[in-house]
Amino acid sequence: MTDKYTALAEQARRIIDLQAEIDARKTEIDGIKNEIIEAWPAGTYEAGDLKVQVKAGSQRIDAKAFEAKYPAATHPTFYDVKPNLAKARKELGELAVAPLLKRDKPGVVVK
Repeated sequence: MTDKYTALAEQARRIIDLQAEIDARKTEIDGIKNEIIEAWPAGTYEAGDLKVQVKAGSQRIDAKAFEAKYPAATHPTFYDVKPNLAKARKELGELAVAPLLKRDKPGVVVK
């Protein structure tokens, strides 16, 4: 293996090791947060020199229940129209859609 591939292998191994540490810490943090949620109602609390805020869960609309009660056909003002990329590609073709796309920051995945 060349030095470049050796370095890549070492970097990939380090990412996997660090990700395992992150996952273990996240699991521990989630457990502690669940204990706090079970013990304290929503509010902000003094905790030594720190403040702990317990938030009520955010509310989202149940789209299926909402659609059943207020169909888009009879209540169009309750709905937004958004482009569907897959359908646009199928109907217009990739060449027509490509200039209208934007790309997120590149990433690296190691498995």
